[in-house]
Amino acid sequence: MDSASAKGALVFADGTVFPGTLFGAQPATTGSFGEAVFQTAMSGYQEILTDPSYRGQIVCFTYPSFGNYGVNADDLESKKAWLSGVVVRDLCEIPSNFRSTDTVAGFLQKQNISGITGVDTRAVVRKIREGGAQTAGIFALGATSDTKALASQVAAQPSMDGLNLVRDFNGSDADAFAADYLKRRGIDAKALKPIAVLDFGIKYNILRELIAQGFHPRVFAGDTPLSEQKGFNAGDYAGFFFSNGPGDPAVVTNGVANIKSLIETGKPCLGICLGHQMLALALGAKTYKLKFGHHGGNQPVKADYRKQVIITSQNHGFAVDEESLKKVAGPGTRFEVNANDLSAEGFRVVTDKYKILSVQYHPEAAPGPRDAAIVFAEFRALF
Repeated sequence: MDSASAKGALVFADGTVFPGTLFGAQPATTGSFGEAVFQTAMSGYQEILTDPSYRGQIVCFTYPSFGNYGVNADDLESKKAWLSGVVVRDLCEIPSNFRSTDTVAGFLQKQNISGITGVDTRAVVRKIREGGAQTAGIFALGATSDTKALASQVAAQPSMDGLNLVRDFNGSDADAFAADYLKRRGIDAKALKPIAVLDFGIKYNILRELIAQGFHPRVFAGDTPLSEQKGFNAGDYAGFFFSNGPGDPAVVTNGVANIKSLIETGKPCLGICLGHQMLALALGAKTYKLKFGHHGGNQPVKADYRKQVIITSQNHGFAVDEESLKKVAGPGTRFEVNANDLSAEGFRVVTDKYKILSVQYHPEAAPGPRDAAIVFAEFRALF
């Protein structure tokens, strides 16, 4: 589309309007809707665009310049972009990087995702920070556009609470990626320890990290009863992994039931992000919606059992209620907390009954430091 002439706006349900210039795909006639959140990472935008955890969200990037190094085929975190829209201050239309094969605008157009640039992103962040994550819409504006009517359309959209957004992740794409990665790297799968992965919207780099630790990940649908999945037998696997993903964990009932049955085997289990929340639910804890969530690459996490603070990458709007978790996890459970707001960030349960490691953050993501990569080694040590 011609970004020079395509005027648009980010519109909130209360009638707040942020004008700008459209890029990427033209919004549908009715607009492009999603939960508006802000992302503080200074780099890694391609990974964010293709992270399934952002499904159903319009992401406002706080770093002022966007698209500087373009897009390439190697840094995708899944087969496509999942978010609902992109909001930026200044779009770079001439990227500079030897790996670049496309501009962000070109990539989003192919992915049918709408973006808007020239927006006062600082004001957008203040609105979300003060009012909490809220539904918004990206619209094309004409000379006769009625912004009050557009705001009414936004208000009619469902909130993220109660949304199950993981049903489309059946494990087949991620399983094919893992098999191809092993083949391209010349790694003998038979020499690796087999683990079953439940896919709620997994990122490719998680699979790479698991393989680097000596695991052979076989990926299955997260929200389909395991008894209905062809070829799944818990006895065939030495441990289990529960992936990240989008939406409200409390309504992914089949997924929680799957996790509950697998942790009861006593084999090592690792949950990340949505998988962490659902693992806590499987133990009998509760989850809740954060005001505006954690979305960025600089979240500090305190781990009592490590006696250190690590800097982590995060993307989540829901969290585990730690008090409810403490009541059901049992004595000897070790916890991690966010150093900024003291929300739950992880737990470790190693007893005669359980071997569980669970973290809210993304240890496979490396926006700078590799502090959190230790989680995969800790998982390997449980075997």
